[in-house]
Amino acid sequence: MQQEPGSVTQWLNKLQAGQQQAAEPLWKRYQAKLLSIASKQLEENPDRAVDGEDLVQSSFRNVCVAVQNGQYPDIDKRADLWGLLYIATVNRVRQHYRDITALKRSHTSSSLAINALSLKDLQTPFAEAQTADLLEFLLSRLDLEDPTHLLRKIALLYLDDHSASSIAKLLHKRKTNILISLRLIRSIWQEHQDA
Repeated sequence: MQQEPGSVTQWLNKLQAGQQQAAEPLWKRYQAKLLSIASKQLEENPDRAVDGEDLVQSSFRNVCVAVQNGQYPDIDKRADLWGLLYIATVNRVRQHYRDITALKRSHTSSSLAINALSLKDLQTPFAEAQTADLLEFLLSRLDLEDPTHLLRKIALLYLDDHSASSIAKLLHKRKTNILISLRLIRSIWQEHQDA
C-alpha cells in the first residue's frame, strides 16, 4: 500500500497540533531506517542489554514530545523531520556509549580507593560488625526511597560484583533502568556521606 504524497507533512502538522496519535504512522514510516542506523553504530556495543530498538524508541519518543511541545516550530516538511530523527538517534547512541564509559570509570576509581591496609583493618570482628551496621543503615535509606525493596536488591547485587547487564538479566529489567537505579543509589548514599 503506497502512502499518499505529503502524508508525512500531514502527520507532522497533526503532531504539532498536539494530536499524539499522529506519531504512530510516523513511527511505522521511519522505524526501519532509524533501526538500521542505530544497529550499524552499535556494532561495537559492549553492552548487549541495550539494543538499537531501545535507543530508537527513546529518541523517537523524545522528538515527538518536543515537536508536540512546540520546541521545533520551524519543522514543516519531511526532510526536516527526517534530519531531526536522524540526529536524535545518533545522539542517543553516543549518549549510550558515554554512559557505559562513565559507569566503568566510576567503578574503577572506587575500586582503586581501597588499599591493602584498609582491607586488613576490616578483618577484625569489631570492624566487621561496624561494616555490617553501616551497610544495613545504607540499605534502610534505600528502603525509605523505595518500599518495594528493588533498590536494595540492585545495590546488593552490585556490591556482590554483578555488572549492570547481569543485574538486568537477573531481575528481568532493562539495563537502562538498572543504570538509572544505580545512579539513584549512589546519590542517596552520597547524601549520607555528605551529611
